Amino acid sequence: MTKRIIFCTVIFALLTGLAIAHGDPIMGTVTAVAADTVTIKDKDNKPVVIMLEKTTKYLLDSKPGKKTDLKVGVRVVIDAHMDTKMKMYNAEEINIGVAAPAKK
Repeated sequence: MTKRIIFCTVIFALLTGLAIAHGDPIMGTVTAVAADTVTIKDKDNKPVVIMLEKTTKYLLDSKPGKKTDLKVGVRVVIDAHMDTKMKMYNAEEINIGVAAPAKK
């Protein structure tokens, strides 16, 4: 019984640490795309520049996507970490939203 409690406590602590490590996702609308950065306007209408890495994963509506799917005007949710040397966010994963079809 004691081993089971210790095991559950360790697992809970590890999962909590993983959740805290990433922080809140950055959400917004793409305003510019460059070779190694993407600029978005966040929910507070502030521009945020995020570095793109070779290891950045792209998802298009939660399915595998490509960097070329990043276009001005699309909504994104970005999982990123702060690079303290560069004082910029580095994107780990970018989920690119798909616009709803226009109503006729």
